[in-house]
Amino acid sequence: MAKAKKAINDNTPTIFGRFRKWIEISGGVSALNRLDDRTLADIGLTRGEIADYVRDWSNKNDAA
Repeated sequence: MAKAKKAINDNTPTIFGRFRKWIEISGGVSALNRLDDRTLADIGLTRGEIADYVRDWSNKNDAA
């Protein structure tokens, strides 16, 4: 008899989970892009690093 896959805790992202993640990342990128270059420099970022920084930050929070 084949085992049924547990959908609740199998860590497979659903379409809603992926959509939520996309909204979270795009919101963070948008917020940081509204800052001026001097403020970004003060926090140690350049415009080219924003998307990677937000994506890494989001992944760290998911693992916690």
